Parts: sequence; C-alpha cells; structure tokens
Amino acid sequence: MNERVKKLSEQIRQLSPEERVASLDDVLKDVDGGLDGQLDEALREEIERRIASYDRGEVATRDAREVLHKYKKQ
Repeated sequence: MNERVKKLSEQIRQLSPEERVASLDDVLKDVDGGLDGQLDEALREEIERRIASYDRGEVATRDAREVLHKYKKQ
C-alpha cells in the first residue's frame, strides 16, 4: 500500500460508520465497471445460501433487542 492510500485509509477510519459506508458506496459505484451483474448474482447466491442454512437450523440466532442492548451499554 503506497503512502497516499495509507493516508486516505487513516482519514476514512476517522469518519463515523455512516460516513464510511457512504464513502465506500461512492467508491464502489465509481469502480464498478460493469460488475453489477456479477455482484448481484453473487449476493443473490449468498443470500439464498444463508436463508437455507437458517431454515435448516444451522445458524445460531439472537434477538435483535438483546444484541442492540449489549452495544448500547458500551
């Protein structure tokens, strides 16, 4: 990683989570280069795999309120 990229990464880490997501979204849109179809297909397959795993009872789940409560305390 060159110095320019290192500096940019450091600056990005100082952003709020929402700002990081927005900047990542912006960069990905810029460098997409026609990958939308491939990414959409890969995401669809991953979503289907995860849903099937959940349906088979292979995924441990927790109530969202429990998870959010844990992080609100921090």
